[in-house]
Amino acid sequence: MLTVLLVNNALSAQTRLTSLIRRFGGQIMGQVSTLAAMFPLLKQQPISLVLIDLPTQEAASLSRLLQQAASYPDTLFLFWIAAGMQPVSPIDNVLFCQRPVRLDPVLNQIVSEAPGLLQRSSALKALAAQSGQIRRAKQVLMETGMNEDEAHHALEKMAMNLRISRGEAARQILTENEQK
Repeated sequence: MLTVLLVNNALSAQTRLTSLIRRFGGQIMGQVSTLAAMFPLLKQQPISLVLIDLPTQEAASLSRLLQQAASYPDTLFLFWIAAGMQPVSPIDNVLFCQRPVRLDPVLNQIVSEAPGLLQRSSALKALAAQSGQIRRAKQVLMETGMNEDEAHHALEKMAMNLRISRGEAARQILTENEQK
């Protein structure tokens, strides 16, 4: 099971992050409201994933946080950052995702930059596969002349009209495309 520590300085993101964690089969092992409270919890128990909502005013402490994260190589640190910030990490176990928090971009980033995390959670692996199918289905729709927004809305409308998930709708589109 994927164990998660939620470091949430911005309470406005709490519901969204908690929902995201549940969607990929994670279990919240703890939640702290400050960065300073994070590392004592990491010392107490092994954590697979640390989700950190990094406020802009704390970006100056990022280099110190990266140094500390390096001492936990088996834990992936995922920092939610403000749009426009472009931090770079030389550390393999750190990812940066821009706000707003959205599942598909995060899954795409995890697949490309942290594939080892997928092996820790079958639910996360299944969601990543579904996200890939949705992306391919949108591409098929775009090949018919739709732009990306239109393809996205067509896929969502199909799912809603048929009362199925977006993943199931994407599979139907891909199956129909293969049969042509």
